[in-house]
Amino acid sequence: RAEINGMPSEKMETCLGTFFGFLSLVFVISAIAGPVNEKCPLSGNAISKDATYSVGFCCGNCQGKFTKDPAKSIAKVKAAPINDVCPMSGKAIKATASYKGDLVGFCCNNCKGKFEKDPANLIKKVKVVRTTVNDKCPLSGNAIDPKKTYTVGFCCNNCAGKFKKNPAKMIAKVK
Repeated sequence: RAEINGMPSEKMETCLGTFFGFLSLVFVISAIAGPVNEKCPLSGNAISKDATYSVGFCCGNCQGKFTKDPAKSIAKVKAAPINDVCPMSGKAIKATASYKGDLVGFCCNNCKGKFEKDPANLIKKVKVVRTTVNDKCPLSGNAIDPKKTYTVGFCCNNCAGKFKKNPAKMIAKVK
């Protein structure tokens, strides 16, 4: 009977088969876990993977509840800045400004004001750390798991920004 590192070869083959089966499942799930729609809910055009609205959840249970009826829970989503520190000073965030539907955080109104005067140029300084619009689960209030998301795709950032300004009103258009 052959052994590999003290484990019978049959058991090793079973373990490897289970491992590769799991990896295949992870790959399939990650490949299909894109936006819930194929057409932009505002324009009707094909979606762009770069223009999305993603809500994060703490677990699959909360994600499933939201997915069954997003209109019921979308108002509970509390938007969070896409950055963790002020792009101008590196200090903690105390003020926010909207840019193409995303919240950008700043340490003070002075930095926020500088950004608002030239957002197209200064957005390059923002270190994006969040790909979801929220950092707390809208159903449980717990920290989110970035892998548990509900994502709506749009044809462009203009449509995504319009949706982000009033998702409760726009969610009904998602098909």
